[in-house]
Amino acid sequence: MKVKITLCVLLSAILFSTATVSAQDDNNWDFELAPLYLWAINIEGDTGVRGKTGSTRVNFGDIWGSLEGVFTLRFNAVYKKKFGMIFDYNYLDLGTERGTDVVAFEVGLKSQIVNLAGTYRLLDGVHQLTGLAGIRYNALEVEIDFIGTGLGADADKDWADPIIGARYGYQLSDQWALQFHGDIGGFGVSSDFTWQALGLIDFQPWRHVAILAGYRAIGVDYASGSGSEKFTYDVTIHGPVAGIDIRF
Repeated sequence: MKVKITLCVLLSAILFSTATVSAQDDNNWDFELAPLYLWAINIEGDTGVRGKTGSTRVNFGDIWGSLEGVFTLRFNAVYKKKFGMIFDYNYLDLGTERGTDVVAFEVGLKSQIVNLAGTYRLLDGVHQLTGLAGIRYNALEVEIDFIGTGLGADADKDWADPIIGARYGYQLSDQWALQFHGDIGGFGVSSDFTWQALGLIDFQPWRHVAILAGYRAIGVDYASGSGSEKFTYDVTIHGPVAGIDIRF
């Protein structure tokens, strides 16, 4: 897991460095970089380890109190207002101690979601329509330790799904715009089905800086193995999102 996190962070740095050089040498490129945006997530669905499945419902207040690490980054590039790419990375590290009158236990969850897609702009102007196709990569590491007993359980899974979708933008004025993103995928390749929906209000008070706020949701229905080795992850992650977008 740590190796994968490092590789994703290195990829982010390479993309940013390449974009900066290209922007200086070629004005045919447009770039958007949103480092460390906030996604106040809630988690709902069913998860299962070693054949045992249970319902999961965790709100942002519980997650915030258990947060041990977080890293988010979004990068978009468009060449000559036609061809482009999207890179979006989300890392979450949660740790919490729970218990009953009989036993206390610690639960740890590390999650990565990476969206990487190529894009093609179909319509430009006040109305913008862009098609996209790519992959969504998920990685999960779950650990449960029963304090003082030496017993525990863990699961470490990762998978990638093909995705297709579209982005739509509407320019309300010189400073205000609306953005919408939707995609679907999986199709039984890894997940049975996965989807994403994002709606944003875009306010750009300065030439190279915009403020974004809206709501985002990602759903995934994934299962692997069977019997005592079965792993289930049928979950929707959703919540408000906000950040600063650097444009050049």
